[in-house]
Amino acid sequence: MLKLKNISKTFNGIEVLKNLSCEVASDDFVMIMGPNGAGKSTLFDVISGKTIPDRGSLFIDGQDLSAVPERKRAKIVGRLFQNTYLGSCSILTIRENLALANLKERRASLTLGVKKFPEEVVEELLKPLHLDKLLNIPMGALSGGQRQIVSFIMATLNPPKILLLDEPTAALDPDSAVQLLSFAKDYSKKYRIPTLLITHDPVVAKHLGNRLWILKNGSIDREYGMEKSSMEPHEFFHPIIYEKLGG
Repeated sequence: MLKLKNISKTFNGIEVLKNLSCEVASDDFVMIMGPNGAGKSTLFDVISGKTIPDRGSLFIDGQDLSAVPERKRAKIVGRLFQNTYLGSCSILTIRENLALANLKERRASLTLGVKKFPEEVVEELLKPLHLDKLLNIPMGALSGGQRQIVSFIMATLNPPKILLLDEPTAALDPDSAVQLLSFAKDYSKKYRIPTLLITHDPVVAKHLGNRLWILKNGSIDREYGMEKSSMEPHEFFHPIIYEKLGG
């Protein structure tokens, strides 16, 4: 479980997160929306440890990690970014990238990592996605959708305690986006991993996940549960916010 209590963060005199508190249970898949500057990415930076809050506390499974840096949270917080080129190495093959992810925070060579890479990953994850034939292809040669799915597998190869999806479909075509979101939903449910997903698409927010947060000025302005699935997307927002989001 993830718990944030009175989290605040200021950059250059601007309070980006303001006394934000929330709890996310193991079976929660939380959609997050809000205009630019609402604090969405900073919230993810705080959860991942990239940014340490000025005030407040952060707990994962009851452990206070408020001051623990990103590298020490890497094994328990998985994060997938909007940019399909982040989180992987273009010149290395799929197998080599996955081997590096599997070796996270362990001392071993890439050669040994490739040699000892668990073949069940190929059978259970890559084969159903038709990626098993591409293991020796450099990541840079993949389509955006293929690369993002491999990056997702890398982020979750060793199941984290929290999963952060930072607009992961923004650069993808519709078919690839649907495939990635479906894969993420099934993975989160299978392993009961609390998952938070930032999106600018109200339709995705309506149909995916069991909770929706609308961030505004650094705090959760409003929250919806499963009732969101019976609402029209424009009902999630104040009209001014909806206009800023392109609705």
